[in-house]
Amino acid sequence: MNIRFIDTSIMLNLLQVPSRCNKAQEVLNDFKRAIEDGDNLILPLATIVETGNHIAHINDGNIRRKIAEKFAVFIRASLDNEAPWFYDSCELSKEDLLYIADNFSQKAMEKVGLGDISIIRQYENFKEKNGAIGKIMIWSVDTHLQMYSEDLTGMSRRRDM
Repeated sequence: MNIRFIDTSIMLNLLQVPSRCNKAQEVLNDFKRAIEDGDNLILPLATIVETGNHIAHINDGNIRRKIAEKFAVFIRASLDNEAPWFYDSCELSKEDLLYIADNFSQKAMEKVGLGDISIIRQYENFKEKNGAIGKIMIWSVDTHLQMYSEDLTGMSRRRDM
């Protein structure tokens, strides 16, 4: 099983948001391969919020509306289990938010924003809960998120008794 957490950079390329989609064809090709391979695609809340913010700042109102409507269809399809990805409603707990608060100043110095930190935390939580799940990654064109990719196939996980 392959798990991909979809980063905002991927969604911006899939939606072809102006000035934010310089790898649209590469992302589309990778997306098609992921679907063919049966990868499980997870759409985090941070990706939804950040993508919406980028769409809202598109200068051309006609393009803004067109892409906003397309993104709304994407979101609805996720919730209706009709999209190739799913929205994981098990997002961040109080403990996760405390972790983010405790680490934000250091991450900010590394130019990692809150959305990315929350996706990283969700990725780590998923690994912890699911153990030897196969390949897992944060699917991104952003270099600082591409390092979150591991093959956990065959790894055993010690569970608390």
